[in-house]
Amino acid sequence: MIGFGEFPSSGLRRPNAWKLPHNEERRVITLAFLLAQATDTVSLAQIRAMPPVVAGDVILRDQQHGPIEAFESPTGGMNAPGMIDGQLVERPTATGPGCVRTRWTVKFQAAPGADISAATVIGTYPTREISWILGNVCPSGEYVHLNPGISVDQGWEALTGFRQVSAVASRTKYKCADTTSSGLCKGNKAISAALRTLAPWAITQDADEVRIWLGVPGDVVTEVRFDLKHLSQVVVTRKVPAPF
Repeated sequence: MIGFGEFPSSGLRRPNAWKLPHNEERRVITLAFLLAQATDTVSLAQIRAMPPVVAGDVILRDQQHGPIEAFESPTGGMNAPGMIDGQLVERPTATGPGCVRTRWTVKFQAAPGADISAATVIGTYPTREISWILGNVCPSGEYVHLNPGISVDQGWEALTGFRQVSAVASRTKYKCADTTSSGLCKGNKAISAALRTLAPWAITQDADEVRIWLGVPGDVVTEVRFDLKHLSQVVVTRKVPAPF
């Protein structure tokens, strides 16, 4: 025998099988409550406590966006007083030679003297990231940020060029500068080997000249610069990034 539950507003009864699963019902109620609030009144603390998909629906309610898999926000670091940036990360999609995803930067600001957890949303903007596909699965990490103005196709072209100039059999000639005394510039073979151990994390481009940053954001920067039409000449620079 099928159990029955009641519709709260009408007193009518319905099969329990019609009910939403408990977790989904809580999500719908939470989302309905937060969507009733203006976006600029939802706090950082509230966003951190939400499932990422709900956080995305609340913050990006007026934006076209895909499913959100993660919300990232720093717990320290250097920010202007009362300011902090969070990141909503969309689920990647396989396209062409790899995977593409959108990362939304969410800017929060707290009132003077207020705790940063009370900061509310003051703006959002999207950027795109790409990564080579692993088998038939999009990776969860090691995506490369595309600076504004760079298309996904240009990003793939830049990463393909980087693979070529850092390959073992490459005949590339490097012009190298290293302000960190790491021993990077000990010759073409040493430079090529070092480049293959570092993951790209950002790409920018001016006409045919590509710049790719390698390593870990915020750590020592290794920059590779080359012309897509002349891959035989590459400039490599390693330096400590300037403080904010």
